[in-house]
Amino acid sequence: MIRRARGMRDVLPEDEIERKRIIAIIERKYQEYGFDPVSHPAVERLDVLEAKSGEGIKTEIFRFDDKELGLRFDLTVSLARMYAENANFALPFKRYTIGQSWRREEPQYGRYREFTQADADILGSASMKCEAELIACACGILDELGVKGYKVYINNRKLLTSVLKHVGVADDKIDSAIRCVDKLDKKDKEEVAKELAQNGIENGKEIVEAFNKKLDYYETIDAQSVAELKELFSYLEMYGIKHYEFDPSIARGLGYYTGPIYEIKSADRQLGTIAAGGRYDGLVGIYAGQQVPAVGISFGIDRMAILFKNEESRKTYTKIVLVNVRDENLKTCIEYAGQFRKHGIAARVDLMGRNMKKQLDYASSLGAAFVGIVGDKEAESKQITIKDLRLGEQKTVAIKDAIKMMKE
Repeated sequence: MIRRARGMRDVLPEDEIERKRIIAIIERKYQEYGFDPVSHPAVERLDVLEAKSGEGIKTEIFRFDDKELGLRFDLTVSLARMYAENANFALPFKRYTIGQSWRREEPQYGRYREFTQADADILGSASMKCEAELIACACGILDELGVKGYKVYINNRKLLTSVLKHVGVADDKIDSAIRCVDKLDKKDKEEVAKELAQNGIENGKEIVEAFNKKLDYYETIDAQSVAELKELFSYLEMYGIKHYEFDPSIARGLGYYTGPIYEIKSADRQLGTIAAGGRYDGLVGIYAGQQVPAVGISFGIDRMAILFKNEESRKTYTKIVLVNVRDENLKTCIEYAGQFRKHGIAARVDLMGRNMKKQLDYASSLGAAFVGIVGDKEAESKQITIKDLRLGEQKTVAIKDAIKMMKE
């Protein structure tokens, strides 16, 4: 039996139409905030991918047999490489891109080995205004999509490291401790403390408790990181963003984050994070040879689509199916379909030589909103009988009036 590759999937029309709707709203909102589009190659050199991927991601890269190339695991590393090769952009450089990424990781609910991301990034500014604008843009997207009950969780990667050192975690254990602490939103304190011990990190209970404090508590540990967060929160207030929360255990999985980090989580706890990002001031410099401030956010389109899975969605872009009563009426159907299409109305005609009943059955199973029946009388009078498949109502009108009905 022929099967698709593990962790990959086919997206069928009903789901793909919903994905396209989500992507269109994200893209328009990015443009409204002044981000310009770019695209990146799916294949990158391995030395580019591995330069700042972290040990966990290195094992998830899809590699080619020549051992010099691999599939990109996200869209940010490609941005850093592109900027280094074209470092003549007016700053700040604001880009967005929407495309596929690949990771050889264990598939799970809402996570696939091939997935679609929608990224927006700002390069060239170290101001917390950038983080605030990205978060405000993301909230605008979710509000327009009608997502309810989401919340923005914010931390600072520098603060996370400072707290771990403060409670005595050795430098060579910091990354392991971060991976454990990042699970506090999914596991209870005892489980995380036990996992810390399994990774050779003592005083797990003290470590866990250190990540259960208010923001002001951490000022004596890392005043700069706390000041950055307070500045960011003040800008979020300017944008009118209220549904955010400081969470000292947020870590983000990738190793290149250097400052504020954030995750936007759905009310569906099983689904979890639907958008995330943060500041990565060191990444571009690896390729460009000079420090370039950078910050971004990324939407997971696959997870976003799951949010709307149970809602009534379109099965097809086709608005009307033209039905010919007799074969001799096909020419008129083709003519009418052409007129609908000129006005931006998606239309289909019979391609199977089926009788009228089967054409009507096809239109219904397709999920089209209307059928346009053309018999001898309609062809002679330049009219069409429009039937609303949702309401069961029908009437015969001139083709120009039918076009008006479809557009309304």
